[in-house]
Amino acid sequence: MAFVPDRRHDVFVSYAHVDNMPFPGVEKGWVTLLVETLEILLAQKLGRREGFSVWMDRDLSRHKQLTPEILQSLSDTATLLVILSPGYLASEWCLREKDTFQSLAAAHRDGDSRVFIVERDQVEWEDRPTEFSDLLGYRFWVPGEGDGAPMILGMPFPDPKNPRQMPYFDQLTRLACNLADELKELKGSAGEPEEAGEEAAPAAAETPVEGGLGKDHGGEGNDTPCIFLAEVTDDLDSRNNALRTYLEQAGYRVLPESWYPRDAEGFGAALDADLVRSAVFAQLLSAFPGKRPPDLPQGYVRAQYDRALAAGIPVVQWRDSKLDLSAVEDSTHRSLLELDTVMAVSADELQREIVRQLEATAEPAGGQAVDGLVFVNAEAEDMEIANELCAVIESRGLSCALPLAGGTPAQVREDLEQNLMFCDGLVIVYGAAPSRWVRDQLLLLRKVAWKRDEPVKALAIYEGPPAEKKPLRYGHPGLITVDGGAGVGVEVLAPLFKALAGAT
Repeated sequence: MAFVPDRRHDVFVSYAHVDNMPFPGVEKGWVTLLVETLEILLAQKLGRREGFSVWMDRDLSRHKQLTPEILQSLSDTATLLVILSPGYLASEWCLREKDTFQSLAAAHRDGDSRVFIVERDQVEWEDRPTEFSDLLGYRFWVPGEGDGAPMILGMPFPDPKNPRQMPYFDQLTRLACNLADELKELKGSAGEPEEAGEEAAPAAAETPVEGGLGKDHGGEGNDTPCIFLAEVTDDLDSRNNALRTYLEQAGYRVLPESWYPRDAEGFGAALDADLVRSAVFAQLLSAFPGKRPPDLPQGYVRAQYDRALAAGIPVVQWRDSKLDLSAVEDSTHRSLLELDTVMAVSADELQREIVRQLEATAEPAGGQAVDGLVFVNAEAEDMEIANELCAVIESRGLSCALPLAGGTPAQVREDLEQNLMFCDGLVIVYGAAPSRWVRDQLLLLRKVAWKRDEPVKALAIYEGPPAEKKPLRYGHPGLITVDGGAGVGVEVLAPLFKALAGAT
């Protein structure tokens, strides 16, 4: 059963046999493990496992031809998931699948099919099929040390307990989120309403799909502030992807949404078009100046900054605090790294600075004025969610406070009670924390209520992962329950903002 109406399958996986050969001692191949994890994430995003269909030929043979069964599956599939690698490019069968899907998609009655690119290994720009030239894709490799070969993430198998493999799961989560959003949109465009229990993302807050063909997400009428996240050198790709994910989850549109042409004229025209739509320009810099083609002698890195400066939009740049500027041999690039706009700070501080820059352009939810302090109360294991919530809250012009990170038990308790006494809104994160802890926080609010001049204006429980939770069995006037299954974004927290605005 497919999620998208009139389609037999939602996702067709196109891959090369050589990319799925298991390593000695490993039961399953790289592609199989990726697809199986992707299916779990899609089930969580779409509501249930039996509600969608992923087609993958798990008995792929290098000598097998495009059978009528495969052709039928291609013609009845909503999206194509390409595992791009040197092996894919060397496979006549894979290239025939690509061409067949493209021609069948064009002939389909609505022509509304999409291609998603998983970059399993490095493929030079000039070697990519022309149909994929403008797709950002999802990079599952990182540059090797020095002149070493690129390292494939998740090799020989993905291990969630290994911190060095977290970029693998970050990329896979981004892919699942964007693919689920695309399937929901395709289902909606087919005229079938969402089933009970599914929440369709409002058009103004939809997440750009970084593999979609022929679709401009968030065109005219979308008032969500845009952030231009500059193209980076390969060594910063994982950092850039993490920042993009954070900003998208905070409810912002992140540009560019596709690769730019590589020639100077085409690159400049596409860049200028996106800068006009952007409220802030953000750029991550490393010790390397990046590629400098003959027709763009300053290089892609510097060209992006120069044009942003000419466009007159706020600039936020970052470099590693450990980078020794005196060791950067290229004097032109070193001058870029020495600019006052370049911050040598942590990832959290960079994110907060970008959000602060965007605040001036953010319109309060529902067009209503919102002001005040929101206290986001969370246990240590849910602090990542709390930080994301704070970023969204601050983007609406509100102040945000988190629990004290250190100190004696008495100091932590005093800080907690002070925040409960003076906050205008309270969000309690019910994620990995036990239900008893959440109930204790609600009871503590009642305990300090007599010290307040007026009741708290907005009270919300944010239910984050994991999905299975014990019921709180606790009632409170005006209590808002926020479903964290939809992520962390402006629209998700809209009830909180409306409650705060209505009380002022």
